Amino acid sequence: MGAYQPLTDYLLRLHADEWRASFADVERVLGRPLPDSASKYPAWWANQSGPGHSQTRGWQDAGFETREVDLRGGRVRFIRRRGGGNGPRPAAARASHEPHPDLWLRARQITGIEDRDALIEAALQALIQREAGRALIEMGGTMPDAKAPPRRRFW
Repeated sequence: MGAYQPLTDYLLRLHADEWRASFADVERVLGRPLPDSASKYPAWWANQSGPGHSQTRGWQDAGFETREVDLRGGRVRFIRRRGGGNGPRPAAARASHEPHPDLWLRARQITGIEDRDALIEAALQALIQREAGRALIEMGGTMPDAKAPPRRRFW
């Protein structure tokens, strides 16, 4: 596990599309102090890629990027990239943070819903409807979304 994995974990669990954090907030998530360069150089917070940028991978692996870095005030804003929370993540990040990552992918493919929160909402609505239908059947009723077969019409 890398030094910035706790940040990745935190952002993966975050339901909001942004997190305005103080450097102290980030340190609490990491469980250790940020390096001095984080409070001296805006480049430390840059959304770079490639080797040597383990801190950047900490937020990018969770589908976020940084904005509005305020070194003087010790604040940073993390923003979910378009499709960031739902897009492909490195296999290691998916495997360690998502129970059943294939279910998310399959649900997105079947429903066409890309937003993770919207997908969760649709799933919960379907679950509630199904369970209400089961309760109704137990009382002798029918499923609320059951469709009657077409009637034959005689002219």
